[in-house]
Amino acid sequence: MITKSRQKGVGLIEVMVALLLLTVAVLGYTALQGQAIKSTNEAYERTQSLVMMRTIAEKIRANPSGITTYENQINATTPNSAPTSQCGLNGQTVVALCTPAETAVAESHLFKAELANYDFQIQMHPCPNTGGTGTDAATNIMFSYCLISAWGETTPTIGTDDETDCLTERVIGEDDSVEAAGGNYHVKATCMMMEI
Repeated sequence: MITKSRQKGVGLIEVMVALLLLTVAVLGYTALQGQAIKSTNEAYERTQSLVMMRTIAEKIRANPSGITTYENQINATTPNSAPTSQCGLNGQTVVALCTPAETAVAESHLFKAELANYDFQIQMHPCPNTGGTGTDAATNIMFSYCLISAWGETTPTIGTDDETDCLTERVIGEDDSVEAAGGNYHVKATCMMMEI
């Protein structure tokens, strides 16, 4: 005698298992998309930062006599007031030629105004580990400046705080030996450095 199966259609347990598998797949795909968006944003920020740093570096290379003025103006913590001489920047007519320092002040003011439109901070520091012991170009033949651009929670500074500093500093031990060379990016830092 042949008995007929009493099951008709799909059971509730089979539907629940199928929904569970679908949910796991969708959640995995969502996590993957979130990571892709984060990576895309990071790449965009790095590209924008690089463009701004190149622009600033080219202006500084064109005016090497004003390099210390650039450093002071770019690193100023208080907002720079408008320079007394615009040096023909912003489309103004040039009445008289500006000194290298006046040009540096005017261009630094424009850099900072443009950076205010973005979430970037830029500072200019002596590059860590450039091969000498002097603190400026007059006492150290290997001295060079670095532009440091940072965004997010990172500051464009060289130091030991891995939560906020961009780069590590050179650490000197008790016997005057170098314990940490410096110039390395901190692990969680969102920043870039460019030697000029």
